[in-house]
Amino acid sequence: MPTSVELQEPMSYYLFWLILAIVAVAAVFFIQIFFRILLRDQLKRKREKRQPKVRPPKKKPLAVLKWEYLQRLDHLERGIMAGSYSKRNAYQELSMLIRTFVTDATGIKVQNYSLQEIRRVGIPGLTALVQEYYEPEFARQSMADIRASLFRTRKAIELWN
Repeated sequence: MPTSVELQEPMSYYLFWLILAIVAVAAVFFIQIFFRILLRDQLKRKREKRQPKVRPPKKKPLAVLKWEYLQRLDHLERGIMAGSYSKRNAYQELSMLIRTFVTDATGIKVQNYSLQEIRRVGIPGLTALVQEYYEPEFARQSMADIRASLFRTRKAIELWN
């Protein structure tokens, strides 16, 4: 019995679905890449915009804070001159002293910041001092002059505003 319906071969159906699946996978892949790049750029911009705000000290006036830290610096200097500190320990103490001063003076907790993070905060005096301290803090041998570093630290505290 003859029929008017002609049937297609089964392979023609498979080719259509295979092409459709490949196009769908490629589309998902490119969409995912597009959104990852877009989100990464947005997160990067957010991080760059989000800088800590400098707040004046709440507990003590700046003059009192400066006086206290200059007293601590004098105490540290006496210990260094007496030989109580190795060069490395002296620079570590000096670094912690200036970092805690800046934290108390501004409210920005820079005690555990790396040099790069300190640069991003935007306090050039602190950046210069911490950069100066890095080599003697971490090197086995250093030619750094602790007296000059003490002098620059003292000046940074005195001139802080």
